[in-house]
Amino acid sequence: MVQTELQHLKIAEYLINCINTGVYQEGDKIPSENELCSRFAAKRSVVRQAIARAANLGWLTSRQGKGSFVNKKPRPVSYSLSSQTRFSDNMDDQGIVHSCKLLNCMMRRSSETEKHYLQLENDPSVYELEILRFVNQCPISVTTTLLPAEKVPRLEQHLINFHSLYQVLSDFYHLMPRRSKSIFQAMLPDTRDAELLDIPENVPIIRIESFVNHLKNHPIEYSNSRIRGDMEKGLITF
Repeated sequence: MVQTELQHLKIAEYLINCINTGVYQEGDKIPSENELCSRFAAKRSVVRQAIARAANLGWLTSRQGKGSFVNKKPRPVSYSLSSQTRFSDNMDDQGIVHSCKLLNCMMRRSSETEKHYLQLENDPSVYELEILRFVNQCPISVTTTLLPAEKVPRLEQHLINFHSLYQVLSDFYHLMPRRSKSIFQAMLPDTRDAELLDIPENVPIIRIESFVNHLKNHPIEYSNSRIRGDMEKGLITF
């Protein structure tokens, strides 16, 4: 990129840094376009591009004829990832109010890849669940989980008043899930995930693909979690 193309990024970074350090606080109006043009010796189009970037990332809201104002930013949540990670335990340990919502539950035939992941041999059927999780009433993650149907028969009967998948697996099926592997990837959300997580489509998310066993070599779950990048701080323990 040439210098002129980088200028709007520098202005956006300046605004975000001012918000992070408390120079501009929630509800404050940031300097006008004219002020920013003068301060950075920049064209109005460049300043507008910078403000739009900060707004798209969730830091600002622009109001026609009034200017741009600082949004309330969610406080990042520390999420400890280990072989025995449980969302509810993680939040309880930190004293954070949390909840979850079961969006979908269906039984279907697995794909060849899913059969391989879950080592399905006799019965290729899986339960697919989609779970939306919240902290302090704010959506933080959406997870698609696959479970071998033969290991969790009549699962749908145990999902009334759902609040914890692993509690269901433990109470009704005597399964003790242990994470064996997780793959992380930073990416942008698709339209549906952005709507569920209440974020703009250009705010990054963290995708965690996890493989979970019961005992040592008995796959019980394959999951794909999409977590808001502006709300989660990962902690991996060894």
